[in-house]
Amino acid sequence: MDRIPFRKEELEIVGQTVNLGRGSFPLLNTPITPRENFLMFLRGEEPLWMPQQRDVLSVTPAVVKDNIARGFVHDATGFDPNKDGGGPDMFGIEWEWVPQVNGSMVRPGNPKVPDITEWENYIEFPDPDSWDWAGSAEKNKVLIEQKDLLFGATILNGLFERLISFCEMDEALVAMIDEDEQEAVHRLFDKLADFYPKIIRKYKEYYNIDILTFHDDWGSQRAPFFSLDTVEEMLVPYLKRIVDATHELGIIFELHSCGKNEMLVPAMIEAGVDMWNGQPMNDKRMLVEKYGDKMIFGAYPTTLTNDSTVEEVREACKEFVDFFNPYRIYGGYGSAMFAPGVRESLYEFSRIAKCGSAE
Repeated sequence: MDRIPFRKEELEIVGQTVNLGRGSFPLLNTPITPRENFLMFLRGEEPLWMPQQRDVLSVTPAVVKDNIARGFVHDATGFDPNKDGGGPDMFGIEWEWVPQVNGSMVRPGNPKVPDITEWENYIEFPDPDSWDWAGSAEKNKVLIEQKDLLFGATILNGLFERLISFCEMDEALVAMIDEDEQEAVHRLFDKLADFYPKIIRKYKEYYNIDILTFHDDWGSQRAPFFSLDTVEEMLVPYLKRIVDATHELGIIFELHSCGKNEMLVPAMIEAGVDMWNGQPMNDKRMLVEKYGDKMIFGAYPTTLTNDSTVEEVREACKEFVDFFNPYRIYGGYGSAMFAPGVRESLYEFSRIAKCGSAE
């Protein structure tokens, strides 16, 4: 593709993205669509500008009961978590919507699985084939037919998060390292590694997604929950099966894993993860220099907040692009994404860095 130089007219707003209940974003007068640009990037080609997380339309439809239970339905149905969030997930676990934190949690004190070594006695796996995928796709036709953005779906409650939901956090952490319980965790993750691809195949069949985001938080603000050895033993074999099944469908696999998990990146790479949009407390500069040829990272300028001035935004975005432009990186998430003009500034400076300016 021709390396079209940047023109100021590209910053003109020519439309809006589809609203998934989180608001819509302006579409700029770009020489190609954000979708086309992101696909170039994913194919290993040099895009015309640095892709951003907002270039992905990621749906979490109500057909998957986990999304209702988590209060995280984002589709065309106008879901209100304050009225409809919470309740049973697809395994029958009760979640409670907490407006103060804008999220759901499993009601504590009565775990679905009181003894993880006997989880088969308490858990019945659902059948995704019985869900009304065709009806869901029809309700969300306006999303499926949009052509401006990369189209994706999100699976909440990955391997470790699902374990937490069954037996609560402290028991889940112990089960990951207790020799008496690890074998049962292996059996559970083995079953989940067969189960999740069934849902992914439905997303491909009915939504024709380009990218799958898989939620599985592995750490806290300061450090991972477990060692790299534990992740490689307990999670990687099963995550890799899910990643491989995703790739067989021609879908990109993005891991969403909160926490300071930079030391676990080798495990992500071993599992075949394509992208990790880690939180800003992770050292993205170190990560791209060390692993940038093996995995794609998401990042944003970490110095910006909602109160940053336009001048501060432009200065930070220019410095960010100057450093990260040589690497395969996309604009991820963080407080900076809500600063005034950050999206436009990253677009402008990365366009110029990659293609030059016509002015």
